[in-house]
Amino acid sequence: MDGSTDQITDELVQQCQDGYRQFRENDPAFLEAIDPDIEWHVPDTLPGGGALHGPMAVLEFMETVSGLWEDAYAEPEEFLPSGDKLVVLGTWRGQARSTRVRVEVPFAHVFRYRAGRLVYFCNYLDAAKALRSLEEAPSA
Repeated sequence: MDGSTDQITDELVQQCQDGYRQFRENDPAFLEAIDPDIEWHVPDTLPGGGALHGPMAVLEFMETVSGLWEDAYAEPEEFLPSGDKLVVLGTWRGQARSTRVRVEVPFAHVFRYRAGRLVYFCNYLDAAKALRSLEEAPSA
């Protein structure tokens, strides 16, 4: 990532909290806070994952994910500012469309902002646990 990023302020934490809410409510307003040059990193073991660049790549990834899981959402539990990074800890929940298996996966999201817009996102989670839900049939 080129250039300096903003120190995390209470306003950026609130913006991030609002973004999670908007995303969960399928409100496209969360896209307004995304910088056109965003770097979006998700585990490359996830379908469509890896290092993504730009809002269109992010939306394509989200479309791929929505085809695999339903009722999927990230539930943030802690917002931890650290200099120019905001670390969010929480649980990602969803149900595999193919198997109907529900999954809960702890995550750590790292955010960086420039001029108040999200310029960097990294998603740390156990992708293998999420992918197993696509293959495991529910127990009888």
